[in-house]
Amino acid sequence: MKFKKYLLIVFILFGSQLFAQDLSEIPGAFVDVGFGARPIGMGGAFVGLANDVNSVVWNPAGLTKIKNYATAFNYTNQLGLISYDYLAGALPLGNSQGLGFYLITTGDKALREWTIGTSYGRNIAGVSVGVSFKIRFASFGNNELSENDFTVFEPDEISEGINNQVKGNATGFGFDLGLRYDVLKNLSVGLRLADIYSPVFWDSKIDNTAKQSKGKYSELVPFESEFGAAYSLSKDFIFVLDYVPSLYKGTSQKVKAGMEAVFFDMVVLRGGVQNIINNINDEKYSLGLGLNLNGIFEDVGIYINYSYLFEELANSQRFGLGLEF
Repeated sequence: MKFKKYLLIVFILFGSQLFAQDLSEIPGAFVDVGFGARPIGMGGAFVGLANDVNSVVWNPAGLTKIKNYATAFNYTNQLGLISYDYLAGALPLGNSQGLGFYLITTGDKALREWTIGTSYGRNIAGVSVGVSFKIRFASFGNNELSENDFTVFEPDEISEGINNQVKGNATGFGFDLGLRYDVLKNLSVGLRLADIYSPVFWDSKIDNTAKQSKGKYSELVPFESEFGAAYSLSKDFIFVLDYVPSLYKGTSQKVKAGMEAVFFDMVVLRGGVQNIINNINDEKYSLGLGLNLNGIFEDVGIYINYSYLFEELANSQRFGLGLEF
């Protein structure tokens, strides 16, 4: 019991030290839009539950709950503007250990981002602890520009803009930590510390030698923390609740809540809400639907998931396909 208490204190103190650092307030690159149709269908409250392949990005400590080899692919078009592809995989290692990987890619030739990560979870004295390491890449300014695309400007303005297009690339890395503990048989809690130290090193240039770009510089992807809990009314009904504190100026606290109900061991209904604590009407609501097709192929589970997120600017959909074997 003392180990569990000390471990929780270390996580909280470590997070508070990171909060004191002078970081960017709002991420401009490598934004976490919420990956996985199942978690988003429950309002994005998944840190305390973390019991499937999506644990690789939501809470690596949840990999200790993986019983079979699992993989999942998800697609979303965020706000109808930016496409995100997300591929994840996980495998049990025995002795309450699990290993996972993930790939996230988004953007186009104007700005393309890749994140490749690996996660590991292990149960220590009854507490599941996880860590993730990620490598990030980006490229920008590779899109072809035409004068016909900017007819609202004067010809000399168009020419100057095209000749001074900024191009470049970036590399970076980052660390996440996770904690998950089964308080009761049907109650679990979790903690996620994301981007504890995540620098990105940018290198920009302009073809026009008479001009100068910012060149080489670095920035940090902002640290985030999230606390969660999951309560199982039965094996087919789960309620989840997450809290995201505001760590920086310009950000708001969030409370996420959701549920999942399974009918006939096959049809899954989900719903959730993200209540952003401020004076702006920008809450998010989500609905989700899933099909668990476990009897079609022997020893292979097929999971089809869909979620619809209602947002103020534009609604978005997520499609997911998972395999377990």
